[in-house]
Amino acid sequence: MGTNYTTSIQHKHADILYQALPSVYRERDNSQDLKKYLNAAGLLLDQVHKTLLQRYADVFPDADPAFDIDSQTWVLPYIAQLLDVTMLSPDEAGKREEVSNAVSWRKKKGTVRVIDDISEAIGRLEVVVHEGWTRVATTARVGLPVLSLENFGYSDPSSYEDDFLEYQNYQSKDYASRWALHPGLPAGTVDLRCQSGVVSVDKDEPGARESHIKSEKKYWRQTSMHGAQSCNLWHSVLPVNGKSTDWIPGYFDDVSVRTVDFRTPDWRKGYYHPDNVLIYEAPHPGFYVEINSDRKFTWNDTLITDEEFLALVKVTVKDDKTIFRNKSLDTDDYRPVHITQRVELGQVESGVGPADPLLWRFEGFHFKNTIEVDSGRLELDRCAVLAAEVHSEDTDVPVLTISNSLCKRIQAASGLIRLKYCTILTTTIAEKLQASECIFNGLIRKDHNAASEPGQGCLRFSSVLAEQKKGLIKFHHTKKQTPVFFSDNYLEHGCGVLHPANEKHIRNGAEDGGELGGCHHLYIVARRDAVIIKLQDYLPVGMRAVIIPDMSIYDIPD
Repeated sequence: MGTNYTTSIQHKHADILYQALPSVYRERDNSQDLKKYLNAAGLLLDQVHKTLLQRYADVFPDADPAFDIDSQTWVLPYIAQLLDVTMLSPDEAGKREEVSNAVSWRKKKGTVRVIDDISEAIGRLEVVVHEGWTRVATTARVGLPVLSLENFGYSDPSSYEDDFLEYQNYQSKDYASRWALHPGLPAGTVDLRCQSGVVSVDKDEPGARESHIKSEKKYWRQTSMHGAQSCNLWHSVLPVNGKSTDWIPGYFDDVSVRTVDFRTPDWRKGYYHPDNVLIYEAPHPGFYVEINSDRKFTWNDTLITDEEFLALVKVTVKDDKTIFRNKSLDTDDYRPVHITQRVELGQVESGVGPADPLLWRFEGFHFKNTIEVDSGRLELDRCAVLAAEVHSEDTDVPVLTISNSLCKRIQAASGLIRLKYCTILTTTIAEKLQASECIFNGLIRKDHNAASEPGQGCLRFSSVLAEQKKGLIKFHHTKKQTPVFFSDNYLEHGCGVLHPANEKHIRNGAEDGGELGGCHHLYIVARRDAVIIKLQDYLPVGMRAVIIPDMSIYDIPD
């Protein structure tokens, strides 16, 4: 045969059949009738081949590296039923992880490792796990077996005297607890001579832990196992050497012991109890992504023909409709395209033009500045935009349509705005407004007059501020609650990401039970909830898991 047959390659069987014929038949086939006949037979073989590949893939929940194909989504519940798995993850990738790791997780049931694995696989969280019993003050007992120092990451524990001298010479906090108190012993009080913390280590060093921070692997270990809480720069636990006291307890690198806390645990209290498992998570960055310079562009009229831009963006122009779609959207390696300067579309001398026939649509973009449309319509999907201003006049068909996006402010003073799964950080100005499952962190009004009330429209399954006036808008399952974000500074890390302090209506108030706002499609809250429920089957009876947001995890040293 002229072609090597490999199952991992998508073959055109018509060519294989044609090349398998003796060359004399191919040379006589001047009319190509034989080739056309084999094309018909090859088409059937192509379909049979793909069906067999899919049939093979449907046996497994995860992908086989030998094939570029996954099992179909509808098959997953049947495989899960065979393995007695209750799928809780809100997205497909998480469900595949639940089913494919079912046996492995059961073998590790009740261990810290399985807590870490479930948190990262289902919640997509980078976590540090503390067992509650290790954070409770206890008294050392005579004859209590103690692990050697190597188990805590110390390489040469033979001489405490040498460590003491080195500590005196260099004041290294890493050595303080080594000569003061063995890190494996129970403790009733903290050692105020040193502070808790983490240090960077080689991956092969004893006690090393691995964390994936901002797409980078970092290896670290805990120091000063009995030390006090960490302090801010130029501060101290004790008022010595002219430094003021400034404790910052509660972070992942604070392993100091406490008395038992009997309160019901949540994200801010009730941590320290033998029946608790503390899961410190690095909060989701939301729309914030560190973008390389090759994905940043300045908007101009010639950008649509720029080769570097077209390598990242698919531009479709049909009649008067122009669609800009980020090619990495809906992929595992999604990176937004960043537009740095003001975008002006459909400009007219008067500043206000007709809504038809022009339409622009952007998918998977971040706009650092304003998008202004004088004439035409604007659509945004999975975008972040500083300000969207549309001056077209139309209150029947939306002049501004936004979904799954983060906006600092929006404006269509003469038109209809339609929103779904959006977070608006400040002002919304609309002649007419239709919104579903949105968060309004600023006031809604009809025109530029700050005292004006909202115009006509409808808000369903949304959240507005307590001081929001109703005006002519109709509310359906909409409550007046102030949202709490990790940050409300536009495009800062965690901007628009819901904090656990939010009320249930904001965290689970969407019609489908998900979170309100622009991060709905990221399933941040749903994943966190799924981890807590999933761990109930993998923790010893009576133990509780609590997830604690901790931004300091991003500061693990390199």
